[in-house]
Amino acid sequence: MDRYPEHDRHPRGHGEPLDDIELLEDHTRKITGGRSGRRLGVSMPGAIAGAFLVTALAFGAAVRPDGAATNPASSSADEAASAASDTNSNSTIFGHAGFDNWATDGDRAGVDAKPGSESIDSKGPDASEPGDEEPTTDEPTDKPDQVVDPVTEPKPELETIGLTVSLDGSKVVIDWGACDPVGFRYYKVIRSTNDAATWPLGSGDSLVGAVEDMGKTVLYDAKAPAGTKVYYKVVAVVEYEGKLIPACVSPLRGIVTKPAPTDTPDAGTLGLELAIVEGHPKVRWTECPGTFDYYKIVRSTDSTVTWPAGDNDKVVGVVGRDGGTKFYDGDAPAGTKLWYRVFCVRSSESGYVVVAASAAKAIETPTFEPKPTPEPYVLGFSVTQTGEGIVLEWEARGIDGFMYYKVVRSMTNPNPTYPANDGTEVIAAIGDPATTRFVDANVQVGQTWFYRVLSIGDWGGQKVTLGITPVATLTVQ
Repeated sequence: MDRYPEHDRHPRGHGEPLDDIELLEDHTRKITGGRSGRRLGVSMPGAIAGAFLVTALAFGAAVRPDGAATNPASSSADEAASAASDTNSNSTIFGHAGFDNWATDGDRAGVDAKPGSESIDSKGPDASEPGDEEPTTDEPTDKPDQVVDPVTEPKPELETIGLTVSLDGSKVVIDWGACDPVGFRYYKVIRSTNDAATWPLGSGDSLVGAVEDMGKTVLYDAKAPAGTKVYYKVVAVVEYEGKLIPACVSPLRGIVTKPAPTDTPDAGTLGLELAIVEGHPKVRWTECPGTFDYYKIVRSTDSTVTWPAGDNDKVVGVVGRDGGTKFYDGDAPAGTKLWYRVFCVRSSESGYVVVAASAAKAIETPTFEPKPTPEPYVLGFSVTQTGEGIVLEWEARGIDGFMYYKVVRSMTNPNPTYPANDGTEVIAAIGDPATTRFVDANVQVGQTWFYRVLSIGDWGGQKVTLGITPVATLTVQ
C-alpha cells in the first residue's frame, strides 16, 4: 500500500503541530484477537463513511443470495475492520481481490478464537453454522422403514339386480341387470318348478347356464318345460378368500311357457299300407303334404301310437325327404300283432314339429319257424410250403347267407376251429366268397402248424358254419 511521505512529523505530546491532514492509513493495523494494540485514528468523514459501510455490510450479510446464515457479531466487526482499512485505498470493497478470505485464524475482530480451533471462514466459502446443513439422501434417517400391510378387500355386500322374463316363441328370454363386483366369476341363471329357486341349487331347481362374461346379461332358455309355470333367478358369484359367494341376486320371476305343439294331427293326413313280405312287415305311406325334414316310423304293441315315442312305442325307422315312402321292418318280432304309424316332422328353433301323420294300423306277423341248421359242407383243402411261405388253398362255398371265410391255425391244438378254441388263433377273415387262397408268411423253420378254413354264414339270424375243411398239418422246412 502506498504511503504519503512524512513532513517533519513530531510525536504526540510534544506540542508540535501536525501538518494539514493526518492520514488514517498511517495509524491503522490489523486487530489481533485477544491482544491490545494501537487505537485507530480516524477523521470525522472517514468515521461517518465507515459507520455507513459497516451498516450496509451487516445488512447485506443478513440477506446473502446463497441463503447461508452468518454470525452477526463476528461479521459486523470483521467488516468494520475491513472497511476502515480500505476506506482510502485504491480499490473498492466489492472489487477487493481477497474479500472472502482476507483474515487469518485468530485475527477476526469481535471473535475470541481459541487456540487450536477453526473459525467458520477457515472452512471455506460453503461452510455454514452448525444445524444449517441439509441431510443428504445417502445418510440414514431416524425413522425405520415402514412396512405396508397388504390391502384386504372387504367382503362384498349382497346387492339386488333387476330381472325380467319374457317369451320368444317357445323359448324363455331371461334379461337381468349387470353386476360389477370385485372377483366376479360368473352369473348363475337358475330355473325352478317352484317359487323358491336358490343357489346352490335346491329341490326343483335347474341350472340354465353359467355366464362368465360380466357384460352379457341376456340368456335364452329353449329347454323350459312347455305349458307350465316356471320361475327364474340370477345370482352373480364372486371369489372371496378362496370361496365362491353370491355378490348380487335378482328377485324371483315366474312365467307360463308356451304349450307344446300337438303330435296328433288329423288322422288320415298320410295314407298308410301294411303287408307281410318274407315273414316281416313292410310299411308304405303317401307323401307329406307340407314342408318337412323326416318321416318317423313308429311301431307299438298297442293301438296308441305317438311321437315322441310313448309307452310300448319304438321308433323303428327314420327316412329323409329323398329316402322314399316305404320301410321294411326286418326286426319285427314273429307271431305278434303290431301297430304302425308314420309321422312327417319339420325341424324348428323349439325342436321338431309334426306336420302330418297317418292313422295307426295293425298287422300280425307270422310265427317264426326256423329252418334246421344244415350240416357243414366239407371243403377241399391243400397246404404247401413255397418261397412265399405256407400257402393255403380251399374249395369255394359262397351259398346264400355267406358272410366270410375264417382261417385259423394252432401249434398246440390239433383241431383248431371258429369261434377260436384253446390254443387257436384267427389269422385271416376274407369276405369275398371267390377268394380261396391265403399265404401265411409268419412262420419259422422247425415249427409245426395245424391249419383249417371255415365258411361262416347267416342262417335265420344266427351265425352258422356253412363249410369246413379238414385239418392240415405242416412242419416248416
